[in-house]
Amino acid sequence: MRNPFPKIGKVIKYDLKHSSKKLIPLYGVLLALGLLTGLCISPARTQQFFDGEIVNENVLSSRDFITVSLGVAYYVVACISAVMTIIAIARRFKQSMLEEEAYMNLSLPVTMGEHLWGKFITSFIWMFICWIITFVSGLLCFIRLGLPDLFRELGENLPEMMAELARFNLTFGKIFGMMMLMAFAGTCFIITLIFVVNSFGLVIKSRRGFWKFLIIVGLMYINGWIFRLVPSFDSRHMPEIAVGNAMMTSCGIFALILILISAVYFAITQYMFTKQLNLD
Repeated sequence: MRNPFPKIGKVIKYDLKHSSKKLIPLYGVLLALGLLTGLCISPARTQQFFDGEIVNENVLSSRDFITVSLGVAYYVVACISAVMTIIAIARRFKQSMLEEEAYMNLSLPVTMGEHLWGKFITSFIWMFICWIITFVSGLLCFIRLGLPDLFRELGENLPEMMAELARFNLTFGKIFGMMMLMAFAGTCFIITLIFVVNSFGLVIKSRRGFWKFLIIVGLMYINGWIFRLVPSFDSRHMPEIAVGNAMMTSCGIFALILILISAVYFAITQYMFTKQLNLD
């Protein structure tokens, strides 16, 4: 029986190396902006703002202006990083499977499934790195505002918060687990959507951008109907202990639907490339 992991590993290694040239510098800029923003924030000035002492000031100090500018720049770069990660995934898939690199890549002794799994795992890695970098850089923005004290206060208030969640039959473990499941399902959905839309490039010969847009709209419309399977609930007419169960059930079904749709998209992509491959 063929062991697919060495081949998949080589696809991952090559794609990571190729994409890192564009994404690593962008993530570095995001981390640097987060750190600079955090270093420029004045704890005393921030406290004055929350106390309402500088709300009516018409003129910002030069330090305030720099801090606000860095904060805006950080927010913009954070949004750009997320968008560019998705664009880089889509561009890399298109280059290696449909454009100039396709002849070389698809002539290697690697099955189509190994190609696609390698690219899926690589894309997942980049999405995960993007979320981690965004989270860490966001923390750096508050590096001078007493994060250790904030975490200590959260720890002290943890029993009270857990008791409040228990009213709704929830725990931090349940919430964190569901958040991770939702993040996993959403990431799979985005990646496989990119794959399946680009796979139609095999049969579309002209105006590919226009037709891909229509395909995305059509798929979103179909998904909208499928998402109606997610049960809704009205917490106003439910006992508190049942609210948590209803919420977790709805989120769990939604995540499951996303995973199933992702599996269908992946299967369609593999079928398109296996049965209708055309590199003309």
